[in-house]
Amino acid sequence: MHTRMKPTGLPLWIVLVMGFIAFAGCVREQPPLIVYAGKGLRNTMEKIRQDFEEKHGIPVSIIYAGSDTLLTTIQKSKKGDIFIPGSAPYIAELREQVTTIRPVAKHMPAFLVRADNPKRLRTFTDLMAAGVKIAVGNKDMCAIGMVAETIIAASEQPETFRRNIVVTGSTVNELLNLVVTGEVDAALAWEDMQQWPEATGLQPVAIPDAINAPEEIQIAILASSANPKQAALFVDFVATEGKASFAKHGFRVE
Repeated sequence: MHTRMKPTGLPLWIVLVMGFIAFAGCVREQPPLIVYAGKGLRNTMEKIRQDFEEKHGIPVSIIYAGSDTLLTTIQKSKKGDIFIPGSAPYIAELREQVTTIRPVAKHMPAFLVRADNPKRLRTFTDLMAAGVKIAVGNKDMCAIGMVAETIIAASEQPETFRRNIVVTGSTVNELLNLVVTGEVDAALAWEDMQQWPEATGLQPVAIPDAINAPEEIQIAILASSANPKQAALFVDFVATEGKASFAKHGFRVE
């Protein structure tokens, strides 16, 4: 039986909005741009935020969570300025709630395993062996979860693949931690995460090109933005100067 992580207490979108209101209320001179970003983009976006603030003097507050949680937050609250989830379909879901959309980079899926894993997992076929414990994302909560469904369905042994899935996580960060701590043998994450400090000692198991499902990362201005001109400035910065940060952190950029 798979373990499925479920949120408890107040819905997370309510918690996020309450935090946004509290933070904005503390800023008297210039309210920050509110950016909703997929949790797997934290390292890259924090560098971009710092560079943007230094160059333009405009404060930016970034809320990180699973892309589906952020989508729900935006739909329910109708607050915030910018949305940059882990994959483009989440922006498409918002339809009339977004204005400008810009492409930024690509997420390349890969299975991460410990370099010293005792099962000697090296190839995609190795993951199908009996007794291999795999973690994937929840398709209803994070971008990597939707990707997992696509890859599994396209594989030659979808049922064997599903048999080895023992954990379904709510964020890609959670999946990374599961393989780092040895709770699972492999986790489907993003190729760029190998550069994270906490991923030291991990190595990728490549997914065959024929079934892999790279995800385009887009950034969009929300129709709810109270500062559309400043939001446009930030989006342009991310889609141009910010690409260097994405490339440095292992993303595919054009």
